[in-house]
Amino acid sequence: MSDTTPPNFPTAEELGNSLLQYEIHECIEVGIESAIYRASQPALDRKVMIRVLAEPVAEAAARLMGRLRSRARLVHPRIVAVYDFGRTHAGHLYLITEHVDGRLLTDLISERQITPKLAYTLALQLCDTLGLIHENKTVHGALNTRTLLIDREWQLKVTGIGMAENAEREISWLHDAQANEADDLFALGCVLHEMFGKEPLAADGRVSRNLPPTFAAIIRRCVHADPARRFGTALQVKEALINALRSEKQNAAPAPTPAAEVAATAQPPIVASKAPHVAAPPHYAPGRPTAPVQRAQPSFAKKLDDFLWSCLRASLHLVIFGIAAGIIFVSYLLKDKIVLQDKDDAESAREEAAIPADVLGKLPAAPQLPEPSVSPMSVPITQLAPDPLAGLNAQYRTAVQNETAAALDKVRLDDIPHLQRELKRLESSKPIPDTDEPEIPATLKRLRDTYRQQRALILK
Repeated sequence: MSDTTPPNFPTAEELGNSLLQYEIHECIEVGIESAIYRASQPALDRKVMIRVLAEPVAEAAARLMGRLRSRARLVHPRIVAVYDFGRTHAGHLYLITEHVDGRLLTDLISERQITPKLAYTLALQLCDTLGLIHENKTVHGALNTRTLLIDREWQLKVTGIGMAENAEREISWLHDAQANEADDLFALGCVLHEMFGKEPLAADGRVSRNLPPTFAAIIRRCVHADPARRFGTALQVKEALINALRSEKQNAAPAPTPAAEVAATAQPPIVASKAPHVAAPPHYAPGRPTAPVQRAQPSFAKKLDDFLWSCLRASLHLVIFGIAAGIIFVSYLLKDKIVLQDKDDAESAREEAAIPADVLGKLPAAPQLPEPSVSPMSVPITQLAPDPLAGLNAQYRTAVQNETAAALDKVRLDDIPHLQRELKRLESSKPIPDTDEPEIPATLKRLRDTYRQQRALILK
């Protein structure tokens, strides 16, 4: 941005002349009530952000100082730190805060860089940070995706605490925040909806259909019109998110074998991953025995799939046995009709050709034998062929079920609704369409393409 600013705010050079301990690089944002400058502090070798405020009215100056003192007491790795506040030699109020090398959450969401797994991790971090803010008897007041920063390590940084939006939707210190903890929890639900649903919450409060049912229920409770029916604290929202993911995994994953359960109890696996850390449930403690987990019973679709596979195997065995028995029986009936002409038969044919025709005509004719009647048993037996696509359809169903379990395990929340609709299509025996919908995930498109290629080879 150019360094030209309105008359009531200093230029970068003028601000540097007033704050000699800082090096002012540029003015990056100018609003009606404040201007933001990017600077550095050579003495401590760190980058800072300087916000110059417009002069508040006399009755608001005391309240502003109280809110700034309360804001400076909030020290946490997930909160943008406040370093200093004062007035320049030219009379401008300034606030110096931590510089975060990252980007706004709203920009990353619009660029589709927030995956469902990353959104889940950021949601847990946001719940923890908001809970800490409320424990310190402070409200955020301006929580949205424009006051949340994501650094280069994909960790959350909360800013704008204690600020409020003015009529021009500018985040400002000069307006007292009228929000309370219930309003912050409503704003938390809006942020979760935008992270998981990739779109802002509708004006009437309806949540997106792209959300899994359990997560949609949590967000719907956060943004309920009645504040009394919302969550009481941000930590309750975090606990609900953890339980929702756990229930989704238990409902989709097949029950492990007893040997696998013994191995998992004896030594929990240690997985090295570069993904952001997800906090363990609060009731988890390493080495402490946990309550037995009730495994979900196989669904009707799973039982039906196993039954169809058993019928297919039995029918294939019967068809193979019937074809073999038919070949043996037909060979037995035709064994007497196979005539091989040996050397003696060829010599007899030549001697018969040498006999004169008049002598050959006087020889008695060979007796005429009645033609054998055709036995009904000599007709080849025709076997009914099974449906050539039954095995392929069963394999496709299993592949979709496995992909659904993998999507839940990897928190690919965008893929789960499409895979569930595909399973309902298979249960209702609807055919696979020849063309794909534009919004289906790449995993389902790959499974459909493989199915169509194999179906074309079978039907040739």
